[in-house]
Amino acid sequence: MIQKLFKTTVFRLSLVYALLFSTVAAGALGFIYWMAKSQMQEQTDTRLQLETDALLHRYRTTAVEGLLQVIQIRNSDGGSRYLIANLVNRQQQDLTRELEFDSLSGDHTQAFTTLPLSKITGNRQQNQPTRLLLTLLPGGYQLLVATDLKEQHTLLNRLLFTVLTAIGLIFTLAIIGGSFIGYNVLHRINAVGKTANEIINGNLNQRMPVTRRNDEFDRLSRVLNTMLERISHLMQGMREVTDNLAHDLRNPLNRLRNRLEASQYEASEKTDYPQLIQDTIQDVDDLIRTFNALLSIAQMESGVQRDDWTDVDLSALTDELAELYTAVAEEQGLTLTHQAEPGLHTHGNRQLLAQAITNLLDNAVKYTPAGGAITLTAARHADQITIGVADNGPGIPAEQHGQVFKRFTRLDNARSSPGNGLGLSLVKAVADLHGAEIQLQDNQPGLKANLILAG
Repeated sequence: MIQKLFKTTVFRLSLVYALLFSTVAAGALGFIYWMAKSQMQEQTDTRLQLETDALLHRYRTTAVEGLLQVIQIRNSDGGSRYLIANLVNRQQQDLTRELEFDSLSGDHTQAFTTLPLSKITGNRQQNQPTRLLLTLLPGGYQLLVATDLKEQHTLLNRLLFTVLTAIGLIFTLAIIGGSFIGYNVLHRINAVGKTANEIINGNLNQRMPVTRRNDEFDRLSRVLNTMLERISHLMQGMREVTDNLAHDLRNPLNRLRNRLEASQYEASEKTDYPQLIQDTIQDVDDLIRTFNALLSIAQMESGVQRDDWTDVDLSALTDELAELYTAVAEEQGLTLTHQAEPGLHTHGNRQLLAQAITNLLDNAVKYTPAGGAITLTAARHADQITIGVADNGPGIPAEQHGQVFKRFTRLDNARSSPGNGLGLSLVKAVADLHGAEIQLQDNQPGLKANLILAG
């Protein structure tokens, strides 16, 4: 698990983020340390300058004797907080050379430097850092004012330790957080991978795990689950189609074989070859119609026929179909009435819509008993157009309304009539292709099928 964790993109990104964030934090904290150090030195130099200015004022008013007296008082235990103040004659001791004040050359009369205290006192045990301000006075005198930096350096060292600790802590926490996030992501990915492997091995009922977090993994899992549901539905439909197709093709193929086998053993003068050929052609036509219907449904479900969509005048289309089926209904002893509002238009494939309405009319003519009535209507309701085909035949039980749209589904009362059980499946495929809805209602008696399209 740890080895896999190190190879995850999340952990690597977390490591890069930790390094980047630690670098930024180090830069920010380093800047704070540098600013604090600079501010402390500036404050120290300001105090040294003020002390020097005060001593220079006394030097101007009381000359050397008065200045030495003030320096003695300031260097005493109860005097100034500054460690050392000293007045030295340059002829006796040149501090600019001993203490390396190179900046005092030329016109400069003051200079700052930081040195160990031992260089001033001569005591080698006094190694604490000291800040010095040396001022050259008229008459060859040198005024030296110094202060101890031990407390400041202790504070700066603590601040530096705090900065380094904070940087290390930030980096450590970033690594730990990245590892934790990477572990969680790896756990979620492993769960998805495990489910995928089970699906690959044939367990199509498995679904991707979904938590209550509603994060991107959950959203991806929902999309995958929807896809798996669709695939499972299609495979179930494929199995049903295969089973039903094998069942429905068996009868016409058996009839063909038996008919040909019988003609083989009968005397040629006893065989009615024209009728044999006619029956064979009829069975072959039924097979071709079945395969054509399956091919049409498959093409519509794949959406390949969207390229030739145009504006379809549904009013004119229903008028043409009503005129055609009026004669068909009269031959069956039925009456067909038609009523369509003018100006009904939708965007779609005219041939497919005509085929869907034709299938509904075929079913109405097929299952309506002699003397019955069929109604074809087309009307607008708000932004939708409803094309209805109603009859007063036996109808379909309400609990079977959803079942009849499956391929090769035939109800008990339709077993004796010709057909392949693909008519309403094709209507459903056309409706789905056009984003429409097909509804079945009880016509009391009979059935009413409504094709609802966008207007």
